[in-house]
Amino acid sequence: SGSSGINVSRQTVLISCPYKLVLRMYNTAKRKVEDFKSIEENKVGMYVCGLTVYNDMHLGHARTYIAFDVIRRWLEFSGYEVNFVQNHTDIDDKIIKKANQENVSFEDITNKYIKRTQEDLDKLQVKAPTFMPKATDYISEMIVIIENLIEKGNAYVTEPAEGALAPDVYFSVHSASDKFGTLTGQKLEEMRAGSRVAVDERKQHPADFVLWKGAKEGEPTWDSPWGKGRPGWHIECSAMSLKYLGEHFDIHGGGIDLKFPHHESEVLQTECHTNHSPMANYWLHSGHLTINNEKMSKSLDNFFLVRDVMKEYSAPVLRFYLLNGHYRSPIDFSDSNLAESHSAYKRLEGVYNRLESVSKSGEQEPEELVSKINKCNLEFLEAMNDDFNTREAMAILFQFSRFVNGFELELLAKSLQEKILDLFSRLGGDVLGLFTRVEIDSDFEAKIESLIAQRNNARAAKDWNKSDSIRDKLTSLGVEIEDTSEGTIWKLIQ
Repeated sequence: SGSSGINVSRQTVLISCPYKLVLRMYNTAKRKVEDFKSIEENKVGMYVCGLTVYNDMHLGHARTYIAFDVIRRWLEFSGYEVNFVQNHTDIDDKIIKKANQENVSFEDITNKYIKRTQEDLDKLQVKAPTFMPKATDYISEMIVIIENLIEKGNAYVTEPAEGALAPDVYFSVHSASDKFGTLTGQKLEEMRAGSRVAVDERKQHPADFVLWKGAKEGEPTWDSPWGKGRPGWHIECSAMSLKYLGEHFDIHGGGIDLKFPHHESEVLQTECHTNHSPMANYWLHSGHLTINNEKMSKSLDNFFLVRDVMKEYSAPVLRFYLLNGHYRSPIDFSDSNLAESHSAYKRLEGVYNRLESVSKSGEQEPEELVSKINKCNLEFLEAMNDDFNTREAMAILFQFSRFVNGFELELLAKSLQEKILDLFSRLGGDVLGLFTRVEIDSDFEAKIESLIAQRNNARAAKDWNKSDSIRDKLTSLGVEIEDTSEGTIWKLIQ
């Protein structure tokens, strides 16, 4: 995709930070905000759980991807070299069900949705991870971990489940009761059967979770010491984080719904396997995206797919909308909120576009403007160092843009124009991933052409109310139209 003067590189770019401020972040494991200190100076190892790829990405997923993209960008902006690992879960009950429904292999399903997910992420300007492993490429590593856990008494082999051709392997939470509750604060004895964990008579404790599933007829399987089968969900991330980040790394992240049981299970199995605690120094979790205050999820069938929303709103507007809230706070989705974000983003980007397109310069260097640049830089840095507060950071950019609007840009000295543009490019572009030009989606373009055709028909019929209504609709989509002797032409204004 193209860009508007900003190169949002897919490689790690280190940008020097002019202020020395302490980065603080909320650590789920400690249930408080802490100063950040990396294990290795100027380097950060970071693992974020990715998608189970059996469908397109919905807005809740996008919220998590974008939140951790900005966290990664801020660490790089602050001078860290970030080893960012994000996985794909490419074997799962839902994937197998979808493959059976479509009468194709599970690889056909996962390859299709990995490709489509990446297309969506590219449009949303989410930087590619350093590594993006697939679970099925690390089956042998998972088997080694499970063997070790059985040998230590942290896992046990059960009878085959009903309809299965081989045994399952479960993790024994009782064997690691001292570690249980690292993220939730819950004690093992407080667990109730059926509370977010499956009741199974073959388990030694209701909270025990599966490490290996014995094969069932018609399912994809791999060989193991316990017979043919496939890995459980939780063991995947332990194997991949160990492979790319080792037994001790800086940050582990994901959506808040993964805190239990997924992340709690990761802690237990990884730390029992390595005999090292903690596996990660900081645990970060992004908040839910809700609809009418109810969590957006595929299981509740109340989700909006990213590529569907991008037929109505541009990718930069969607990214702006999802960043206009603290990453840990829930965001309630509505069309009216997206429309407000479109208007707000258009105002902010309008100032940036004016700066980028200014062709003349003068000699003015107003002291109050120079002072405001320094103040905006410092306040933005303070906001981002305060647990990555993107909502406050964007509010600071808005305040600065309104102040800049009070000056005739063409009269400012060239060096001052460049400083202002540099501020927008660094803070709005490099950190927040805004102000980027992306290719227009073909569905979005077809929608615009259809509306213009409808408006032309209304104008021919002298139905001016309908014509004005369609123009307003186009404006809400970020489209500016002009009627010429050769017909109606349009351009994006966002």
